[in-house]
Amino acid sequence: MFFVVAIILALIVVKIITEQQYKTLESKAFEEVGISSWEVIPYFDDHIIVKSRQALEKYDKIKFFKENKAKLAEAETILERKNAMAMKLRKLLGSDEYSSQPQYSRLKKQIEIALKGAGAYRIRVSYITSAGNKLGEREISVNQYDINKFKNDPSLLMGKSEYNKLLKEQQKAALEKKQREYYKTVNDVIEYANNNKDSLVMKGAQGQLDDLVGKLFDRTVNSIKKIKTPDSEEWDVIDNAVTPLRNEIEQLVSTNQQILAYYDSPDFAKIKETCEVLMSTQREFNEYINEKVQSISQLFGTRVVRTETTHEDEYNYIRPYKKTITPFTAEVSATVFASAENNPLEYIVKYFYPHKSSYPEQIQKLYQLVEELETLRDAKQIIENYKAEYQQYLGDVPAFIMENDEAGFYSRLGFANIDESTLTVEYKFAYTSGGGMAQRAFTVPMTEEIIAELIKVLESKLTAGAFAKEQRTLMTKKLREHIKERDNYTCCNCGNSTHAEPNLLLEIDHIIPVSKGGRTEESNLQTLCWKCNRAKSNKIVS
Repeated sequence: MFFVVAIILALIVVKIITEQQYKTLESKAFEEVGISSWEVIPYFDDHIIVKSRQALEKYDKIKFFKENKAKLAEAETILERKNAMAMKLRKLLGSDEYSSQPQYSRLKKQIEIALKGAGAYRIRVSYITSAGNKLGEREISVNQYDINKFKNDPSLLMGKSEYNKLLKEQQKAALEKKQREYYKTVNDVIEYANNNKDSLVMKGAQGQLDDLVGKLFDRTVNSIKKIKTPDSEEWDVIDNAVTPLRNEIEQLVSTNQQILAYYDSPDFAKIKETCEVLMSTQREFNEYINEKVQSISQLFGTRVVRTETTHEDEYNYIRPYKKTITPFTAEVSATVFASAENNPLEYIVKYFYPHKSSYPEQIQKLYQLVEELETLRDAKQIIENYKAEYQQYLGDVPAFIMENDEAGFYSRLGFANIDESTLTVEYKFAYTSGGGMAQRAFTVPMTEEIIAELIKVLESKLTAGAFAKEQRTLMTKKLREHIKERDNYTCCNCGNSTHAEPNLLLEIDHIIPVSKGGRTEESNLQTLCWKCNRAKSNKIVS
């Protein structure tokens, strides 16, 4: 009897020791995996009850997530956690540290059960009658592949109306993405043009750049907004429009960079050094002519830069382009544009001379404009004569410099630059339709004849007293030549003449300045060389 009791006690002690050994090993495994018990890795993660056998048979993972869309993210999170635990558990199974321990076989069996539970996100579907009887059950397993499939194709979990709505949203998003891509293409060209515009030195280059960017707007911006589908062939049409325009702009900038590189070269430095000595005798003349050019710019407007976008888009996708425009430009309606074409002088007065109180001053400026422009035309011819004399000292100037920047080349040598745009003052009327598709414009060049007519229109709007005070004879080209011929093309002050100095610039001076009551009549006019006229300025010389 004692022997039997001893055996039983021994077995109990062994069982207690064995259980303690297992608990120690299990606790160590829990700590390493980061769990507190095996229950945290459940086999089933959700439970659904249906009311019929047919519902039980047809129930699947698509129906589950259709009815429980929020569960998709939850299922993915649970799967990630289970996968992380499974990796740690498998690592334990391959560890010599654990396999050599007593009770390892028991731990291994428990780990294998846990791994089976960690293999998927599982849903238990039970068919339970209204009376509470459980008549059937099935298991649905969901893995990461299933979740990725539902995420990549949300339509699988949608009804027909919801799916159609999704298609429309996707189509809209794809179209907007396509539009942004093409807006970016246009913006890249605009940004490139903006960044390089101010450095363009070639004659007409800025205007050429304006035209190219204008074509870019016309052929792309409106079209981008009108295309309705992301796979339309019209996108190819825009590509075919952008590419050649971008190439032309890049070529324009490239040629400009070549020119600037030449001006930084030793070859040009040598030419400039040679011309410095020759230019010293003409420097004062060139400075005087540049002053004349500048005075016209200040009195009658310079070419200015304004930031403008030629297309207003809903999302402000299009970057503004710094377009060069003349200040003498009136943007008008279609009705006004048609009227201005029929009666340009009246509309020039209306839009460019709106303040009647300023008419006297503006009339005097127009008289001055005629005189200054004629002087600059004479000076331009003299400068051309000087250029011809310098040819023997210029050496071998690259052809692309003279073809693209002749004026800039001579300007850098010290010659005054009288650009044709300086001699051509003009007023412009422009009309652009609301959508930007229709654009029309016409200009009125300020020739001597038109300026005379404009003066008459302004004078006709003055009071009788103001008209008498401002009335003045226009210094016509014919009158200028008559005074020069009368004075034998000789300066009435210093005696220098074009007979002694063929390239001498002669000007017609009011002996009593207009500002001091002098009139434009033969007895008050004399021929002066540019030096004497510059020195006399607005004084009365006895």
